[in-house]
Amino acid sequence: MSAFSRELLSFVEISRHNSVRRAAEVLNVAPSALIRQMQMLERAFGAPLMVRTPQGSRLTDAGKKLLEQATQWIDAERRLRATIARPDAAGVRLGIMECLLPFVAVHPDLRDHKTALRLIVSDTNTLVRQLRAGELDVIIAFNVLDDQDISIQKKRDYDIGLIATAGMLPTGGKVADLLYACADLPLCLPDSSLSLWPRLDGEFTRMRVQPKGLVNTNSVELIRAYIRRGEYMGVLTWLDVVHDVSAGVLCFQALDNLRLRETLCLCTRYGGGVPAAVMAELSQMFEALPQTGQRLNV
Repeated sequence: MSAFSRELLSFVEISRHNSVRRAAEVLNVAPSALIRQMQMLERAFGAPLMVRTPQGSRLTDAGKKLLEQATQWIDAERRLRATIARPDAAGVRLGIMECLLPFVAVHPDLRDHKTALRLIVSDTNTLVRQLRAGELDVIIAFNVLDDQDISIQKKRDYDIGLIATAGMLPTGGKVADLLYACADLPLCLPDSSLSLWPRLDGEFTRMRVQPKGLVNTNSVELIRAYIRRGEYMGVLTWLDVVHDVSAGVLCFQALDNLRLRETLCLCTRYGGGVPAAVMAELSQMFEALPQTGQRLNV
């Protein structure tokens, strides 16, 4: 975590890209959420900080002063963290999402390597912030974008689909058919902290579909648990449910739409200095992850 507010960090991100839309993609949040954060920040400082134009976002004089100071604050925080890091914090710090735990835990090369590996489990937004702040060395997360701080080493697309127990899935393969069909069914979906939600919410909004009986959570495991009970349907990636689908516990119906695909990324921080041997093993583990439609032997 950072010592600074989410609003201030979002302001710096928007300033870096001169675009609310681009910053929203990097942070995996809806543009409307960033606009609300900027309104809160402007109220806190008592002055307009940026102006949105057809060419992007332009800082006001007050915004330029804040950006200069905020950049100094964030750099100072990074230096301080490096200075006071605990002696037992040595090793490669790997941040992953909850759905990757079964794959990382059983990978033999990572278990046997001499370099200590510290695993941190969180959502994409938090992992990206921690990587950028120097609190993590490597992350594996969905929909990370290249920028001046983060280097994407490998990436792979995964289909998003409707998840349910046998017999609950509506028929049809097109996005419109499936989403309209499930609008009146009880749904358990990722909340806004997970990278999938902005895309899914945008699709529901575009189609003017209002889901009913909605349960939102930031835990993929909890979503699977609700669905396994046979009382809810859900929307997740193939990687989230491959174990349950391979075991015949759940069914997966891909949504036929490129907007509803997630890109899994293996990322490092520029200048992070991850040992080459460890990076090679992480790359092998990434390549060994099941692709969409590839079932496991369970």
